[in-house]
Amino acid sequence: MGIMMDKNVIEADFTAQEIPAPGSQNEELEWIEAGIKLLREHGPHLITINDLCAKLEKPETEFNRIFKTKENYLFAILDHWYEKETLEYIDMMEEIGGSAENIIRTMVEVIHHADKQDEIAIRNWALKCPNAHAALAKVDRTRLDVASGLFKEMGFSENESKLRAKIMYTSSVGTHYTSISETLEHKKAMCELLLKRV
Repeated sequence: MGIMMDKNVIEADFTAQEIPAPGSQNEELEWIEAGIKLLREHGPHLITINDLCAKLEKPETEFNRIFKTKENYLFAILDHWYEKETLEYIDMMEEIGGSAENIIRTMVEVIHHADKQDEIAIRNWALKCPNAHAALAKVDRTRLDVASGLFKEMGFSENESKLRAKIMYTSSVGTHYTSISETLEHKKAMCELLLKRV
């Protein structure tokens, strides 16, 4: 399907297969981080190549050399976010080790202290962009599958594990979209309730 707006707007089809960008990793990262910063600063409205070039004080030809297309750039942003906000947490869980209960308790604290501004920006963007929403769904599914697997490891049934994972995950994400500010102690208490066998 490809680009869906005018020639400067970054709006790609995330359901298509990704085409690897040819630029070096450091070059890509600079542009990717600039795009995420624009999302954080200006909200979910679509960013443009002109905005990016102005922010980095670089010509559009450099953008084209690294990413070739706007679609590649969008894939790169969400792939970077997926790796940073999901895969890195999975790696962290493996490093924590120990029982499933220990991993869950530790991750509740780690996630509470994490900077969530990038995630809020991506989620707001996904509300306006169906293609970004598709990529976000992949992130949510991965996180829920991991959490559900931990509860199953504790001995809960598959259905119970999915329900407990969903309660824990949605409560963690949802607090950033309400006026209710959850303290770490509240989150720990909720975690202990979910860890209990009724």
